[in-house]
Amino acid sequence: MWPEYFPEQCPPVDARKDKLTVFRLVSNIPPTQLDFLPTIKESPHRKFSAEVLCNACGVSVFKNIDDILIKRESFKPLRHKKVAYGTITPDDGLVKETGKPSHVTWWLQTEEPHATFCEVVNVTK
Repeated sequence: MWPEYFPEQCPPVDARKDKLTVFRLVSNIPPTQLDFLPTIKESPHRKFSAEVLCNACGVSVFKNIDDILIKRESFKPLRHKKVAYGTITPDDGLVKETGKPSHVTWWLQTEEPHATFCEVVNVTK
């Protein structure tokens, strides 16, 4: 059900199937499957501590647009990214709030996570 690279107990038992409208930083418009790679796949040589390994197997999204804009401005490598929004459905995988203020980790169970996402235009912070 989950990829081999997921550690035991990942996703966590309190992750849930949910319907959420979320925001994601992407490189492509329209977003592609490559815009939804988990951190562990984007940075295969990076070493993750046991505490963050499960989150690295998921995809970061935000429930609040202001929070993602702050994240984008806070990290120089993210400043060129565009903001996309879309809806996660219960069939798309499991989600859990994993950071403040509105960060959510999404463990994908869909081959087309980008299918419902489109660009947010005219966003500035």
